[in-house]
Amino acid sequence: MGNESREVGKGAPPELYKYYSPSGIERTVFDNTIKWEVPCEENDPFEALPSGWDLNAIKNAPGYRQGDESLLDAIFRAKEVQSKISHVAAFVSFTKNKKDILMWAHYADKYKGACLRFDISCLVKNLKNGATLEQVKYAEVKAKERERVPVSPDDPTGRSPKYQRHAMYFLTKKANEWTYEDECRLIATPVEAEFINCIKVKDASGEKYILVSDIPQGAVTELIFGYNMPVSTRLALAKQIRIKHPECKFAEVVPDRQRYELKTEPLELVAGIDSTNQA
Repeated sequence: MGNESREVGKGAPPELYKYYSPSGIERTVFDNTIKWEVPCEENDPFEALPSGWDLNAIKNAPGYRQGDESLLDAIFRAKEVQSKISHVAAFVSFTKNKKDILMWAHYADKYKGACLRFDISCLVKNLKNGATLEQVKYAEVKAKERERVPVSPDDPTGRSPKYQRHAMYFLTKKANEWTYEDECRLIATPVEAEFINCIKVKDASGEKYILVSDIPQGAVTELIFGYNMPVSTRLALAKQIRIKHPECKFAEVVPDRQRYELKTEPLELVAGIDSTNQA
C-alpha cells in the first residue's frame, strides 16, 4: 500500500477464483469491473478489529475527534459509515478453491451464481505498485495491536506508512472458522490507487457508492456457472464475457454422484452460443 507495497504477483498463485451472486456476476461481466470491498461492509463482525478494540474504545481514545478520517475512524468504523469515505484500505477477496460447497451455497446464492478464474499476473498488470496480494492467516485468538496508532490531525486520510502497515496487519487476520475460504486479498489504499474508481449504483436497498476497477483484457480465463443458473443468463454472460476475454473457457459446477463433493464439467461454445454439456 502506498510506497510500502511490494510487487503484486511476486510469489503469488498464478490463478485465483472469486465467487459471485447472480446480480454480482452480471454487473462484473457487463461492466467488466471488479468490486473492491471496505472493512465496514463485510459480513465478519471481527473484520480488521484487533484484540480489545471496539467502536466505543476507539471514540474514547486520546486524541480522537469527531469527523477525523484517520485509521481509527476508518478501519474500525461502524457499518453506518459509507464506503465512499473509507480512505484507509480496500480489498478484493479471492480463493484457491473453485469447488467449495459452502462458498457456492453462500456467495453464489445456492448455485444460482457463478465463479470466475483470474490470471493474477494479467489482472494486476495495470496496478503497478498500488496494491499488494496477501494470504489471509487464521487463528483462534484475535490479533493483538502491536502499537497504538493515535488519531492525528496531521494525517487526516491515514496515508502514512504507519497507518497503512497497521491496516495491512489486521486485514490479513481472521478467525479459524473462515479457514475453508483459503482467502487471498488484493489490498490497496483507495485515495492513492488511481485504478480504483468510486461509482454510484442502485440496488434493492437504494443508491450507494462502491469502489471498482477495470478488469484488463484477458484476465478472466474461466467462467464457471452454478448448476442452478438459468440457461438464458448463461447465454448472455457467455456472449458478453468473450468480448473482453476471448480465450475465456466455460464450465458448470455440479454435485458428484458418489461423494459429498463438487466437480466441474466443461461446456463448449458453438458459434458464440452455450451448447450442451460436452463432458
